[in-house]
Amino acid sequence: MDWDDFKFFSAVVGSGTVRGAAKALGVHPSTVTRRLEHLETRLGVKLFNRRGQSLALTTAGESAAEGLRRIEGDLAGIELLLQRSQGELAGRVRVAVPGFLLLGGLVADLDSFVSVYGEIQIEWMGAGSPAAPFDVALELTTAPALDLIGREIGAVGWSLYGHRDLIDRSGSTFRWIEAGGLSCSKTSALAIGKLRSSHLDASPIAARCQGFTHLLPLLRAGAGVSALPCLLGDADAELRRLPGAGVEREPLWLLRAPESRGTRRVQVFVDYLQAAVQANAARIRGG
Repeated sequence: MDWDDFKFFSAVVGSGTVRGAAKALGVHPSTVTRRLEHLETRLGVKLFNRRGQSLALTTAGESAAEGLRRIEGDLAGIELLLQRSQGELAGRVRVAVPGFLLLGGLVADLDSFVSVYGEIQIEWMGAGSPAAPFDVALELTTAPALDLIGREIGAVGWSLYGHRDLIDRSGSTFRWIEAGGLSCSKTSALAIGKLRSSHLDASPIAARCQGFTHLLPLLRAGAGVSALPCLLGDADAELRRLPGAGVEREPLWLLRAPESRGTRRVQVFVDYLQAAVQANAARIRGG
């Protein structure tokens, strides 16, 4: 049995198109087509119905896909068992993440990771802490350090928020709450500054505070308006966006230290963190 053919079949099932499967596998689309035809001929069944550029599974194809998912799950379990036996999935992973992402529920399903990788200890730290080297980081930046490994995986949106009664009150004069310690990066500071200058440049300052721990209660109390990551502001039932306020976005990078390359426990957490960002992408971007 040629298992390699099923690799091509699985890639097509995942992407829905020959071109998408070819891109995922790093081969030419004609190679994918040829391997699918070989598989269908060998099995004597039709696995896909062709609809333009897309492929739809036949009844036989659905059965094959379901069986393949079970096999892939079994293989993943075997791989996990072997890695644990070698100690590759035990030990510390140091993770630097902006605090508001955790407050906004980015890792609300962390228990699912812990249930599988219970021997990995996650050491959380604030983003941008120079005294604390990390293995993995989510960083708000347009120019990550050249010695780090990573890529841009999304964008963080900021907007202006106040208590819903304050926002809805006709003829309200909005006052600004000056909050320090919100900016995780220069790009965050620029986003906050642009939002204020565009909408509240002449507004008097109602209060000054430090960090989200102080700012959120002041906003909920109706003390004024301020900038928040949309991940926090949109999820808070007490708060509402300032009418007409847009969203300022900054790039979000997933980075890892070069010395962690090839460390399996780090890689599995990188995969988890990337999936968490993708699952919450719209909330993080602010729509």
